[in-house]
Amino acid sequence: MGSLLDGKVVAARIQQGVAADVESLQRARGVTPTLAVVLSGEDPGSKIYVGRKRQTAKSLGVQTRDHIFPEGLSEGETIALIQELNEDKEVHGILVQLPLPKGVNESRILDAIEPVKDVDGFHPENLGRLMVGNPTVVPCTPGGVLAILDHYEIELSGRIAVVVGRSRIVGKPVAQLLLGRHATVIMAHSRTPNLASITRLADVLVVAIGRPRLIGARYVKSGAVVIDVGINRLPDGTLTGDVDFLDAAGVSAAITPVPGGVGPTTVAMLMRNTVRACQQQIGD
Repeated sequence: MGSLLDGKVVAARIQQGVAADVESLQRARGVTPTLAVVLSGEDPGSKIYVGRKRQTAKSLGVQTRDHIFPEGLSEGETIALIQELNEDKEVHGILVQLPLPKGVNESRILDAIEPVKDVDGFHPENLGRLMVGNPTVVPCTPGGVLAILDHYEIELSGRIAVVVGRSRIVGKPVAQLLLGRHATVIMAHSRTPNLASITRLADVLVVAIGRPRLIGARYVKSGAVVIDVGINRLPDGTLTGDVDFLDAAGVSAAITPVPGGVGPTTVAMLMRNTVRACQQQIGD
């Protein structure tokens, strides 16, 4: 069975650095990094995620300002709120929790956030900088994936990496980060024919397709490293990834669990992005 890539260990190391930076900002500049969180609607998963982010922020000394609207906001109302937060100099980062209510255009909402306050890294300017190899803000989940690979000293240069999923949030940015580490990157997705023939090429397989337990042993090359970004809630309430963990672990060299893999590093990277946004805005 492949060795476990423990995201909680990686997240703890990132958070140590964040806490030290927060303390330094407070002591030297009298500034507390502040994250505004916008939650629109009643998505149960979103409420859990926001609660975890709030708890982590508090433990690190990062201040959060919650803007919670259980009844949901219209697109215009959401953009107006974002514009207020853009102009608020005491707010250093803006997080709009996804998914958004039906009828609200996700791209227009994310594009409304000032790039310097875009701690999720989804604004076209920030994604464009990532594309040309000069990133200012790295999206949290892709950044967490790289943090795990780095922590466990997994070589990327010259290796074949297959990314399953092509979203703006994970698939596309993580592919750019892997290219930046000199991996040969292949992108696959829901319409890729004979998916297993592609994924079995991977030395490093990153799965973010949103289908519970889709990737089993027959999709994985013997000795590959498997990073499962998926998080799916089953009818019995348990969480599972996009990878069939027990099946794939039997052939992989190393694998992330769900929960406890990429998830903790995503939250840690969000905190780091918030502190870096604060530093940039105050000229530290």
